[in-house]
Amino acid sequence: MRRALVFTYMLSGLFLSATAQESNRRPAQLCAANHINRAKPQLKTTVADLREDNYDIKHVRFNLELSNISNFVIGDVTTTATVVADSLPQYVFELASYMIVDSFKLNGQILPVTGSGVVRTVAVPAPLQQGSSFTAQVYYHGQPPFAPGFFSYGIRNDFSPSWGTQVTYTLSQPYDAKDWWPIKQSLTDKIDSVEAWFTVPDTCKAGSNGLLQAVTTIPGGKLRYEWKTRNPIDYYLISAAVAPYVDYSYYIHFPGSNDSMLYQNYIYNNPNTLPFWKDEIDSVAEMILHFSDLFGRYPFWEEKYGHSMAPLSGGMEHQTMTTQGFFSTTLSAHELGHQWFGDHVTCATWKDIWLNEGFASYCEYLFVHEFHGPADAFNYMEDVHLNVRSDPGGTVYVDDTSNEGRIFDARLSYDKGSAIVHTLRFVFNNDSLFYATLRNYQQTFGDSTATTAAFEQFCETSLGQNLDTFFQQWIYKEGYPLYHARWNQIDSQVIVKLTQLTSLPSSQTLFRTPLELELRALQGDTIVKVYNNQNVQTFTFTWKKQMNGMSVDPNNWIVDTTLSIIKDVTLDVGDTDQQLVYVAPNPAIEAWTVTGVLNGSEAMLYDLQGRLLWKASVNGSATIPATGLAPGMYLLRVSRGEKTTSVKLLKN
Repeated sequence: MRRALVFTYMLSGLFLSATAQESNRRPAQLCAANHINRAKPQLKTTVADLREDNYDIKHVRFNLELSNISNFVIGDVTTTATVVADSLPQYVFELASYMIVDSFKLNGQILPVTGSGVVRTVAVPAPLQQGSSFTAQVYYHGQPPFAPGFFSYGIRNDFSPSWGTQVTYTLSQPYDAKDWWPIKQSLTDKIDSVEAWFTVPDTCKAGSNGLLQAVTTIPGGKLRYEWKTRNPIDYYLISAAVAPYVDYSYYIHFPGSNDSMLYQNYIYNNPNTLPFWKDEIDSVAEMILHFSDLFGRYPFWEEKYGHSMAPLSGGMEHQTMTTQGFFSTTLSAHELGHQWFGDHVTCATWKDIWLNEGFASYCEYLFVHEFHGPADAFNYMEDVHLNVRSDPGGTVYVDDTSNEGRIFDARLSYDKGSAIVHTLRFVFNNDSLFYATLRNYQQTFGDSTATTAAFEQFCETSLGQNLDTFFQQWIYKEGYPLYHARWNQIDSQVIVKLTQLTSLPSSQTLFRTPLELELRALQGDTIVKVYNNQNVQTFTFTWKKQMNGMSVDPNNWIVDTTLSIIKDVTLDVGDTDQQLVYVAPNPAIEAWTVTGVLNGSEAMLYDLQGRLLWKASVNGSATIPATGLAPGMYLLRVSRGEKTTSVKLLKN
């Protein structure tokens, strides 16, 4: 999900006056307004009643009547489930108090429903035993009250002032599916398949998940849109959107195969709407192919991808058919990215929402880099970092899941989440391995859910490196590093002394991280990589160019602030008293590059049997050949005087 997105510069000039009311605020400006001032039931971190976990949902069938002129709902929903507890003496589900239950059937038997709040209970005459399959059919009607804003009720009716269209649409995330259908709101119980039948006025279309099976004429000037998805889906990703739409659809072909997928868009039936957005809508087809190259083929390609328009100040990543208020390319890239990160693999708890929003936000950056170039991408990430640094604290991991505004905090869940994905890519130091890891992550956790801990472990296994420090400092702790740098050059020896402070030392006093330093000279600049693991740390390099300046983290790989950079002629090589070694790539295929080595050091490569394989005197950096070595682990020892540093090296 992405709320209105406008950065301090415009990438493609899309934000014109025609859409100003629906798309002219960036997320940071909405943070204070995220949680709507209205009376609503106590929010929760899991199901409303633990008895809901006694069954596993297999299939849901909607048969609802909707209109584009109000958010009134009437009809029935049938849930097919399996008992997973020892027995099921009560069937418990959630449905908002303003929804009236007309009748209920369990396996075809009419039974009374008790409870007037969110939790509804049905006493089962003969408790169902573990492994039993059952159907629960709820006939109901009702209408949520009106509330403005992005987070209001799960089904809302709004008017688009830009295009003169009245729309009814759903937005269930995180806790509002109960506002329009009887539900078990559990992230970890994905529904195996869904049939969604929506009867609407014949002047309208109804968009939803999966493939449209049929459009059936119903007496009284109505049409029934019959959708079906066979892919597992989380409760909040099921959707309906009803309006006078035109269907703008075509097929996208996957290069190198005979496979194609449907790209289907429900656009307002205003003669000006499609022409205004057509180029941007078409650009999503290119994004699908690009993201498929990076993350693996679009996971729901056998059904479709597309959009249903609604007067929404952003978008919501409903599986296979995003609900979107406008078509800025970065917004579309974000919602498309969610189809992998959020829909195919869903966060297991709302504490882990960065696995959805951080990755989808990073897809915005990846889109800009691919289609607008590195310069625009640099500026894009700079703007992301600027928003993160607008406040010194806050964790990416959500500490209060009762607050929708905290869950969807634009600075933390979106922007810092995106920035941390960028930093993780830097730590991998190997794009082939990084994207292969993400593809394997999709294969391993696809159609299911993942926690932050599971993602960390998966990355550690792929990288062959412990990442606990990385995740602790960037995900679970607060703040970011602040740098003072002093430098000097004596002949061909460059000395750099870094002092690291942090923006919130009460949470984190030191960020241990790889770091790029750019050494500048009239003859050309050079970037060296070091490993910063102390608050005060000195590095030396051999560099024959005449240095005239430097910068810290020149490519914006990490969220940080450079407070000062000073040439200090009192710095001498003798000030370096640490043996700091950084190796990249690691794992390697052809060679490892070692940096941060003190002049006059001796480097030796051993196998695990203690056999010496390579030896050299090293000043600053060295390249260790890996070609010809068998895949596995090796040991590098770097010695200078009595000091020895050992580093484990991996060969792929």
